[in-house]
Order: sequence, then structure tokens, then C-alpha cells
Amino acid sequence: MRNAAAISKVWKKRQLHLPTLGKLLLVLGLAAACAGAREVPLTILYTTDLHGHLVGVPTKKEPRGTGGLLRCATLIEQVRAQEKYVLLLDAGDTCQGAAESWLTGGRSVTRAMELLRYDAWCLGNHDFDWGTTNLLQLLAKTKLDVLAANLEPALPGVRPYLIKELHGVRIAIIGLTNPLIPKWTRPELLGEHRVAGTVETLARLLPAVRAEKPDVLLLLIHEGYHPAGDNGANEIRAIAKRFPEFDAIFGGHLHEVVLAPPGLGVLYVEAGCHGGAVGRVDLVVETDRHKVLRRAASVLVAGSAVPEAAELRRHLARDLAHAERYLAEPVGAAAGPVAATGAVRGQSPLQQLLCAAIAEKVQAAVVLHGAFSASGLAAGPITMRDLWRIVPYENRIGVAQLTLQEIHAILEENATATGEHFLGVWGLAYDLHPAAAPGQRVQNLRLADGTRPHARKRLAVALNSHTLASGGGRFPAVPQIVARPQARFVLTTNDTRTAVADYVRQHAPLQGANPPLVRVVE
Repeated sequence: MRNAAAISKVWKKRQLHLPTLGKLLLVLGLAAACAGAREVPLTILYTTDLHGHLVGVPTKKEPRGTGGLLRCATLIEQVRAQEKYVLLLDAGDTCQGAAESWLTGGRSVTRAMELLRYDAWCLGNHDFDWGTTNLLQLLAKTKLDVLAANLEPALPGVRPYLIKELHGVRIAIIGLTNPLIPKWTRPELLGEHRVAGTVETLARLLPAVRAEKPDVLLLLIHEGYHPAGDNGANEIRAIAKRFPEFDAIFGGHLHEVVLAPPGLGVLYVEAGCHGGAVGRVDLVVETDRHKVLRRAASVLVAGSAVPEAAELRRHLARDLAHAERYLAEPVGAAAGPVAATGAVRGQSPLQQLLCAAIAEKVQAAVVLHGAFSASGLAAGPITMRDLWRIVPYENRIGVAQLTLQEIHAILEENATATGEHFLGVWGLAYDLHPAAAPGQRVQNLRLADGTRPHARKRLAVALNSHTLASGGGRFPAVPQIVARPQARFVLTTNDTRTAVADYVRQHAPLQGANPPLVRVVE
């Protein structure tokens, strides 16, 4: 900006007819305004989809693990040592997914976030997996500022937005959780809560936020960016188009690293998962015009070369040691490999193991369930660490009394499912015609022994709570069918991982799985 002398010359040339004293006061006022204008650099760091991982996740290339919040902590403190004004945020799916968090009801992660001085945490869909009762207990113990503007009614202590002030700069942070939570989480776990759409929530909320007169407007959201376009769970394009005033959007949910995609119109960053990276946005704010002048985004990778934060590890030592002892516990053994893939989609030996364990735990005649893992189990000893790898979710098991016709309707929806979402069967046999017309893709449905029960006979069918909530909308018939009074549906307190652990203890060493009873007709 021009200095006071330069401005004075300009005004003299214009030869305005002001009294001498008026000219002097005007020049002095402009000079003061110029002197008061400041450019303040802000750095915003954030994590997303930690899924409880304080320590690194082992891979084939990195057996000692990579990522984890302890490595992210080192990167965070390095930036804080270099930059003066730093915010730290988290975009959700924070606690569920790792033993060190599960064993403490999520408290080990929120304690770590408190020690790292997180400024805001936005809830993700998996933060509701243990039910709102457990989530409320966790929230009551934490000092973190928690956001979720579209959760209705709001949970105690959860607010729609937050105003932070750094060196005279007012920063508004709006938090949005994922609107599809009711399609992933059963009503028994979610309770009275519903989740409003993200665009409609922002349209309603932004006038109140603008009234706070923020200099910087940030969106912290548990949704991701789809290069091919938005869907019901990921609406970043629609948000950026409708609300271009956001200075930056911090996303998640899709477990991808995305950095400032071109053409979006708003600066966007997505920082992967499991603490594999820390997202960074740098802003320069001019205080007199309350405007962001410059912005840039980057990603800091928390690879195996990044050391863990020793001080944070010391604070969490008891929880980490407990988790390590638990994961090392022997459960049983497998006589041979239990593969996650097989000749027929959805009917792998691993899927059969999960189904057999569920059937035994809840005394079900039929189980509809897929396999979560692509790695399976190796021959030899099985520990709890192995079971966490093949069952990463604490899905509850539900049982409904269904007819063969109702099961057929579910399998018809399943015929179009892809990848890990495709449900295998246990206790049933059928012919799958993928190319047939809807309603004709599942044929010759029968029990595993080849018999067909009476059309009105009801069978005890077990599914997990994710599928029972519609599996994110993939199985819309399921919640409708199990809601019928004659289905006598019960969501048990049993979870899949515990069922598998009990089964392995009872049946070790595990033998080969039964041959698949689904025939694919191309």
C-alpha cells in the first residue's frame, strides 16, 4: 500500500477545496489507516479419519507401521515452532477403528488431542458407531470444542460453529458431519437424532455466522471430494458452488489425499486417513479490509521416517501398553490359510468364517455378511491383532425372522452391490444371474441342504448393524423388511469381532471352509 507522503501528493494534485486544517486531518487519518493495516499470516493444520490410530498402521512395505497421531504430533509441533499463529482441527471419524481407542471408549484419542491443543473436532459418521450413549459419555469427559451443525437435536456440548481469534483476526469454523449417518447407523444406536443436509444447513446457518463479522471463514466437514462428481455422502462441489465465500474447506470421509482440485473455486484439502498425513493451509489476512489476500494448501506426510512425539507417547504409555498386550493375546490357530477371496464373489473362506461365527453366536439359520479384509488369515497361531485386521468395525449383530421371499428381495438388491459391500450367504444356496432383469437375478433360492421351506415359514436371519441400516443406501429394502412386526427384529448386544474371537477359541484349529453354495450364471 502507498505510504502517507505518496497519498498526500495525490490529494494535492486533485486540488480539492478544503480548508487547510481539514486537509491536514484527512491526510493524518489516511496515514493512520495505512499504518494500522496489518497482514497476518495464519496456518491451519488438520487431521481426518484417524480411526483411533495413535500408532502407525503396519503395511507390507512398512511392517513397523506408518502414520498414526503420534507421528502427526511431531509434524504439528515442527510447524508450531516455525509459525506464530496456528490452528489445529480434526474432521471426524476420530475414535473408532483401533484397539488403543476402543479399549478406552475413545478417551485415549481425545486425551491425545487435548494434549496437542486441538482447536476444534468435527464429528464423523463412525464416531456414532458405539451409539450416542457412549458418545455422550466420551464428550462429557473431554475439553475439546466439538462441532456438528447439522445434527438435530444437537448433542450436549456440540455446537454448530466456533469463533477463534488470533492476533486480532476473527476466524469462524463451521463443522458439518455426514448426512448419511442414519443410513449407516441403526436407530437403536442413533436414538432421536437425525442429520440434516449440508447445503440446507449452511444456507440456514451462514447469516448468523456472517453476523459475527469473521475475517476468515472455514468449513470443517466429514465429506470428501469425488473427482467424478458429488453423491449423497460427498457434496463438496455443491457446497463450493453455492458458498464460494469459504476461504478453505477441510474434508475427509473418503480416506484420500486431495490437494486443491482445479476448478472447484474454493481451496480444498483432504488429508487421507489413519494419521498418514497432516493437511496444511496457509492464509495471509489483511486486517483493515478483513480480507484473505493469499492462500496455499499442502500435505505433510507422516511416513515411517517421521519419529513419534516422545512426550505425547509418555503421556499415553499406559493405554498403549494395555492395547499392545490385548492385541498380542493368542486366540487360537488355523490349520491352513483362510483366504479372503474365493471362486465365487462374496463366498470366500474368510466370509464363511465370519458367517459361521455369527450364526453360532446368535443361533441364526441364515447369515448375510461379506468380508471386510482383503488379506485373510495365515496358517498358524491367531492373535487378537489378526482379528482386528479382518474385523475392523464393532458392528452389532441383528436377527430378524424372515421368509424366503423376503430374503430373496434382499439378495436381489445385493446382486448389484460391488466390492466389499457384496453380501455372501451362509445357510442358503442360490443361482446368481447378474445380467438378468431386476427380480430375476436370484433364482433357485433354497436352504443349504437343498430343501425349500414353506413360503410362510420364517427363518432366523442375522445381519450386521451397518447392513441393517441400509448399508449407506445400498440395501433400502432391509430396514423396511426388518421393521415389519412379523419379523420380530432384535438388535443384539453381540458384535462381530467378539463373535469371531469366541468361535476361533471354540473351534481351533480352524479347518477348511465349506464349498460355496452360490452358482454364478453368466
